[in-house]
Amino acid sequence: MNQNKKKFTFSVQQIAVLGVLIAASLALSRVSISIGTTNRISFGFIINAIIGILFGPWVAGFAAVGEDLVRTFLFGVQGQFFIGFTFTAFVGSFIYGLFLHRKDVRWYHVLAAVILNAVFTNLVLNTLWINILYQTPISVLLATRIPQNLIMTPIRFILIYIIAQNRQLRQIFEKYGT
Repeated sequence: MNQNKKKFTFSVQQIAVLGVLIAASLALSRVSISIGTTNRISFGFIINAIIGILFGPWVAGFAAVGEDLVRTFLFGVQGQFFIGFTFTAFVGSFIYGLFLHRKDVRWYHVLAAVILNAVFTNLVLNTLWINILYQTPISVLLATRIPQNLIMTPIRFILIYIIAQNRQLRQIFEKYGT
């Protein structure tokens, strides 16, 4: 048996930190700016990125799924529950964990995570889910979603990069991360 293989475990402190971050994500998800009928700007990505930095892609993905389900059941959603958006939450947080966990985070790590999330999760997956749910033509959806992502991508990049480079937060990431 390979003795070098580290067992994945959480300390009580790490579980508490994860719970607090999920609760913070729930609170932050209540603060959003609606743009039209199908678009909104939210800052929940900040917490998803922090969970990704701390705990890696799998924990970040499943934490996003849990947060999405709790948010849906506590606060409801516009229209009906749709598993596609839960899948998108998983993928988006997984990407942050993949690019930002256990790394000396550089600008290109953050940029890659933010661009991949903007293109794949926001423009491809979420546009597809909205098209399936509301039968809105994809070209109409992209006409509003592309500008939204062009505005939000640099904002996401700057905020996540500042958080990842903050000296005090880096000490917390090292203390409580996996």
